[in-house]
Amino acid sequence: MNQQNPLEYGYTSPAPGNRCWKIFLVRAHYSTFIMHSHLPKTSLLFPAVIALLLIFPTVAFAQNEEEMRILQLYYKDNDLVVTATRTEKPISQVAENITIVTADDIRSMNAHTVADVLDNVTGLQLSNAMGPGSAPNILIQGSAPRHVLVVIDGVVQNNLGDGFPDVGAMRVQQVERIEIVKGPASSSWGSSLGGVINVITKSPDDSRRIGGTVSTSIGERGTGDYRGEISGTAGALGYYLAGGGLLTDGLQSNSSVKSGNVYTKFEWRPTDGSTLSLTLGYDVGSRGLSELPAYGVSFHNPYRHFFTTLALNRRLTDELTLDMALRGSRRSIEIEQNVLGTETELQNAGAKDTNIGGSARIIWEQKRHNLIFGADVDFGKLRSDNVSNGSQHLDKWALYVNDTVRLGPVSVTPGVRYDHTSTNGDFWSPSLGVTCAVADSTVIRGYVARGFGIPPLGLTFGSGIFSIPNPNLKMERVWSYSAGFESAALKYVWLKTTYFRNDVSDALTSTLLPGGMFTVINAGKQRREGVEVELKTTPVFHLSFSTGFTFINAKDRTTGEVVKDVARYVYDIGVQYHDSRYLKAVLKGRYIDWNATPENNAKYGSMVWDLNLSRKLPLPGGLEGEAFFTAHNIFNGAQYATDVYKNPRRWFEGGLRFSF
Repeated sequence: MNQQNPLEYGYTSPAPGNRCWKIFLVRAHYSTFIMHSHLPKTSLLFPAVIALLLIFPTVAFAQNEEEMRILQLYYKDNDLVVTATRTEKPISQVAENITIVTADDIRSMNAHTVADVLDNVTGLQLSNAMGPGSAPNILIQGSAPRHVLVVIDGVVQNNLGDGFPDVGAMRVQQVERIEIVKGPASSSWGSSLGGVINVITKSPDDSRRIGGTVSTSIGERGTGDYRGEISGTAGALGYYLAGGGLLTDGLQSNSSVKSGNVYTKFEWRPTDGSTLSLTLGYDVGSRGLSELPAYGVSFHNPYRHFFTTLALNRRLTDELTLDMALRGSRRSIEIEQNVLGTETELQNAGAKDTNIGGSARIIWEQKRHNLIFGADVDFGKLRSDNVSNGSQHLDKWALYVNDTVRLGPVSVTPGVRYDHTSTNGDFWSPSLGVTCAVADSTVIRGYVARGFGIPPLGLTFGSGIFSIPNPNLKMERVWSYSAGFESAALKYVWLKTTYFRNDVSDALTSTLLPGGMFTVINAGKQRREGVEVELKTTPVFHLSFSTGFTFINAKDRTTGEVVKDVARYVYDIGVQYHDSRYLKAVLKGRYIDWNATPENNAKYGSMVWDLNLSRKLPLPGGLEGEAFFTAHNIFNGAQYATDVYKNPRRWFEGGLRFSF
């Protein structure tokens, strides 16, 4: 388990020194407790048939002159990203450490949820993942999950109670791309001490009146993923509709999932320079959250989440653009504690949070400048029996400005943001980034920023059996520094490396009070320092390789001791074979040194390997077909940070998708 304040997860009756006190309440939502099925005989038949379709008949290593050349440079000067400064600009002008995952990448992974995607990104680690649809923690550069801001269509996905972003409940069929800023991004986004994960959804397909995709996959232990999409235009109106369901009996004990989702986006373009868009998203599900046989209890988590946006983008002049958006969300979460092996309920805790807000931005694009001035306003309310008075508010507003100044090959990006909150005071977040393009295929980056994290309402106002709230909590603060380069100057090779250092102050930590009670205070000081390295090759004879390495040295700045339960070494290895006429195969392995405390009974002595196969199927009438197959953890490795959340062992799934 990530090294975090136990108060964030809640308590149960065992004494505070007991190991149960650290892990009991899986994904606590400010509560007083934390939060095998039989394999059907036919469950492996369908994946086996799919595997045969993929592999036979395949002409391996087909060769032609086109693929003897460098088919793709991974660094492209004209790639546009939006997350760094909340407006489009070329990646060569982005000073932050950023990673982009596209819809094609997601398709190659055969991913079910956003969590599955993030588990393949160098520099990110997911702990407590128990299979499709589970609720893992996200860790970036040693940060706590509450420090990682996750947004979809501009709507914050972190809940108000403990700041947890439930990426395991976010489906991927509607995702166009995911942009990940690794390190504080507070000068643009506010509370994001660890980083930002910006999920950008698909837009209506304006090339046709109607088109779509239908996909289904079946795997072991009753695992099934069923989804569909329809998109097109009708005059000035564009539409996109997606929905599906994810089911599993559970790949580990008490990890079953039943979930469904619906997502819609409508875009109306009354003029060439105006776009009005409406989005609606709804996720609902129920899942097991693990069990503790020694205490005879298990945990279950029903959830519902609705979010919506209404946005206007208006080109005022050739240089000025206005963006305005309204947003709203409502989330309901329950954590049920049951007698192990039965549905007899021992305790039940729940929370509901709502948020209504909006934003406005003026963007000035000129030959040497890309200037943005913006404002954010949000009104949040948390209702729970475990917070003072049964409900608490987090109201906030912010003003921010940043510019990208282009001086030949050099780009300078100054930024500053002022945030006001109703609960934990105010904060200034300045930043300064510099990039320098060398030749046509190399960029050097440097970045310094001040960031913060707002304490969750469950810690500021929440109570438990052993805990009392602390309404005087301040922001967690960080000064962040990074430097690195990205280059495709070497033939057939793309290389990126980043050094980072995050000095955290006023970190939340628990303290024992007289009478055996605990509370949270701003007393922690940490330095999280390390390096990320990524290397990819371009295809030769359809074959390419990738590797990644992350080193994190997290130390307590007061004692000088290494902080436990922060991943220390992470290795990524990938091999890809892609012949567009026949087969695409992706083999990926990951090893994480979890640096876990001994009482967690962690295991991470082996690398976990996944194999993804896909093959196009020739179909008549303009249809496109594809068969895919995935072998998860093919060498049956054990890699987990705590034995309460063991990773799934070897399992298989396969499916078909059709596009029209």
